[in-house]
Amino acid sequence: MNIIIEQSKKQALDLNILKAHLRIEHTHEDEYLNSIINMATEILENSIEKPILKKKYRYICNCGKFVSPWRIVLPVREVREIISARKLQHPKNDKDVKFSVETSYDTTTLITNWLACPLEIQYSAGMVGNSKDVPKGLQFAILQIAKNIYECSEEDVLESKYVKHVINAHRSLVVD
Repeated sequence: MNIIIEQSKKQALDLNILKAHLRIEHTHEDEYLNSIINMATEILENSIEKPILKKKYRYICNCGKFVSPWRIVLPVREVREIISARKLQHPKNDKDVKFSVETSYDTTTLITNWLACPLEIQYSAGMVGNSKDVPKGLQFAILQIAKNIYECSEEDVLESKYVKHVINAHRSLVVD
């Protein structure tokens, strides 16, 4: 089980950019537009299979999910930091586990000598820590997805050739 326990309050796309693109000058839809930006960001993150802005995760893994008894591949790419790894036995007996980290491309594997279950790993992941550092291509893709959501376009938001190009540039497996 992988749960987001903390994420940035900032958005990957500034509200004013979306409002300018949609030619909206009033403020009564701002909350709705912010939710569309969040939805568009989530759609894009799912498509490129990694978080854009830094998030903190809590991952509870069981023995059956290990690659081997000592190797745990974390389910999110672009891991920035392993915060902790600890045994989950009894609340009074929870103990930290010694581990090392192995990264390959954008996959992170935690290597430990702990064989019993379950294990809790807290880590942070994300392409950038600051919303101002989001690549322009990703901002454009979020903008296009948000525009299609706002306009209730029948075209699938991920079918835009521009959005497909950005998604393919940021994911491991290229899809036509």
